[in-house]
Amino acid sequence: MKHFPPAIRRRIPVLPVVLALALASVGVSPQLLAQSVDGSTVASMGNRAQQAFLRVDTAALERIESDTRSWQRSKDPTTLYGFAFVKFRVMQSARDARREEQAEAAGEACVDALDTALTANPRFTDAYNLRAACHVYLGSASLISWFMHRSDAADDIETSLRLAPRNPRALFVDGLLNWLGPGFFGDQEKGCERFLEAATAFGKEEPASSIRWGAPEAHFWVGRCKREEGDRETEQQFFERALQLAPGYVAAQRALGR
Repeated sequence: MKHFPPAIRRRIPVLPVVLALALASVGVSPQLLAQSVDGSTVASMGNRAQQAFLRVDTAALERIESDTRSWQRSKDPTTLYGFAFVKFRVMQSARDARREEQAEAAGEACVDALDTALTANPRFTDAYNLRAACHVYLGSASLISWFMHRSDAADDIETSLRLAPRNPRALFVDGLLNWLGPGFFGDQEKGCERFLEAATAFGKEEPASSIRWGAPEAHFWVGRCKREEGDRETEQQFFERALQLAPGYVAAQRALGR
């Protein structure tokens, strides 16, 4: 394995093979560990990961990542979506801490899991939204990465909006795609427009999903946009709303000076 580049080594399933051999030695089929997880468990773990990320509780997020690691071997789209969501939050947490190798590995795992989920269920709207978000953050690492991932993110957003027009998470991720684009390739004005559209749409109806994400973040980003515009009163309203939607949301607390 030492002759393979790092990106290839990460994809060589050494540990799963060792685990399979160990299970076989005691008569247990490793496929039993790869079955679909109950939907309520996926929702619970995903929402715990959401809370841990927004509260900047790295230790809790690491425990959740460990507890959901076996979900990667599932063929069930919902289970894979839950696994991918945890990896998405791990990627963002690692990026914030400048742990770039961990961020890239988590982002790749997110995309890979959702590739499998969407092959099984090509009408899984939120899986497109989440895969687009993973592509956006993978692309934000560098200009070269942006060229590698931008079109994939845009394609997923387009597909999501075709399946469910004006769905809030797709609008939110489109805001990220425009805001986070490097230099000339970004469009913060359009990003702000999309964040506001998403926050408004979330306010009308929370879309059905096993994992609830996007609404607090959309409101927070609108608050950032209003701060850039110098609209202090509206800025405060959106930061407050983000904190109402996600008590303990550290970024919103800091924006409010708390």
